[in-house]
Amino acid sequence: MDFTPMADTALLEYIRKDDAGAFRELFNRYWERLYQFASRRLKSESDAKDIIQELFIKLWLRRTELQIDTTVEIYLNSIVHYEVLSYISRAIKDKQRKKLVAQTILPDFTQLLDSLQLEELQATVEREVNKLPEKMQQVYRLSREENLSVTEIAETLHVSEQTVRNQLNTAINKLRSGLKEALLLAIFIGSAR
Repeated sequence: MDFTPMADTALLEYIRKDDAGAFRELFNRYWERLYQFASRRLKSESDAKDIIQELFIKLWLRRTELQIDTTVEIYLNSIVHYEVLSYISRAIKDKQRKKLVAQTILPDFTQLLDSLQLEELQATVEREVNKLPEKMQQVYRLSREENLSVTEIAETLHVSEQTVRNQLNTAINKLRSGLKEALLLAIFIGSAR
């Protein structure tokens, strides 16, 4: 069925009846405008893409209970405005939390550890980095050990900046999960003394 000439309200009726083609048409009509708005506000293409993808996923999951009192365009615009504001709010809180941790908790934490424990912790970090896939490990080391920017890493490795960002984010997430146990053990041992 060709959904392109249909009005948004007609598309919604098909979407409520689980028609993926109608949903795809609605997505194609609005995703770029919504993405451009989010991207301009957040100054981040990847964060904007995440927000828009999440918006449409939620829309699809709630398709049977959707009650839109305005136009679809106004409805989607209001959702993306809200999501962008929520994202900014979370980012501000996260930065404040990271700053608080860096200023208050980390100095106390490192004082609890003796030099042997710090060496063990560094060795654990190195083992976890060595477990990463080769390209991801290379991106991580260029970023963290050689302090290269995303642009510099992309140029060095002849890949896109988005690839570098993706590899770096995945590496950091893998390292976090791999190091949680080691950090908890170090804290436990340090505080037991």
